[in-house]
Amino acid sequence: MSRSRAEYEAMLDKCIAFHGHLCMGQILGVRVAAKGMELAAPATPRDIIVAVENERCIADAVLTVTGTRIGRRTLKLHKYGKMAATFLNCTTGKAYRVRVEYRGPQPGDDEIAMREILGLSDEEVVAWDEVNFELPEFEQPGRPKRIVDCSVCGEKVFDGKDVDGPHGPTCLACAQGAYYSIKVL
Repeated sequence: MSRSRAEYEAMLDKCIAFHGHLCMGQILGVRVAAKGMELAAPATPRDIIVAVENERCIADAVLTVTGTRIGRRTLKLHKYGKMAATFLNCTTGKAYRVRVEYRGPQPGDDEIAMREILGLSDEEVVAWDEVNFELPEFEQPGRPKRIVDCSVCGEKVFDGKDVDGPHGPTCLACAQGAYYSIKVL
């Protein structure tokens, strides 16, 4: 069931409003998300979990089209640097990975040329496979399954994101090094 160009345009307009500008990532993200939702066929928005493989523009398009959110634990990020996403129907257990296959001219900043991609067939823009996609217990949506205090910094650590330390549970920042450092004044 391929969507009409008008349906894609409406999705894209919502994505542009959220993301702030039109770009290839938004257009390709709309096509990936629309195909993923078609294949996974969730009965309600709560029935879908999506793993996006890139933290660029495509992620905002997927979020906007699917209604998934990091804060609801229905949008997962895997930093693979790929233009792809996996769509899991939580009710049926079926999952599909949809990836960009578009190999046509890169229209750059030409909005009319970029929007022409919305009129192409699914097969000209994306490819997909049914895949196995199981979420570990601590990655499931819902209330935290476990909360511990880090034995080093004392901060709360949610959902098994800790490791065993010499004095008890230790957050990953204390155990492996943080992405930040405390500024000493």
